[in-house]
Amino acid sequence: MDKQKFTLDEIPINGSGIIIDMQMDGILRKKLIDMGLVRGTKFKVDGRAPLGDPIKINLRGYYLTIRKNDAKKIIVEKNG
Repeated sequence: MDKQKFTLDEIPINGSGIIIDMQMDGILRKKLIDMGLVRGTKFKVDGRAPLGDPIKINLRGYYLTIRKNDAKKIIVEKNG
C-alpha cells in the first residue's frame, strides 16, 4: 500500500514524516541538502510561528526553520 504524499507545509504540529523529494533548483536546494534534507530523512514538525510562517522541524538531531513558501516545494510521506 502506497503512503499518501503531502508537502511539508501540510504536516501539522507534532506530525512526522519522511522527505521524498524537493521541487526546487538552485542555491536554496543545495543549502537544504547540505543541512540534511535529503530523500529518506525522517523529521517531526515541532512548531510554527504565530502566523504559521516559518515552520520549525526537528531532523537529524537538530532544529531547522523553513519558510512556508519553501516548505510547499518539499514532498513528504506522512507517518501515522
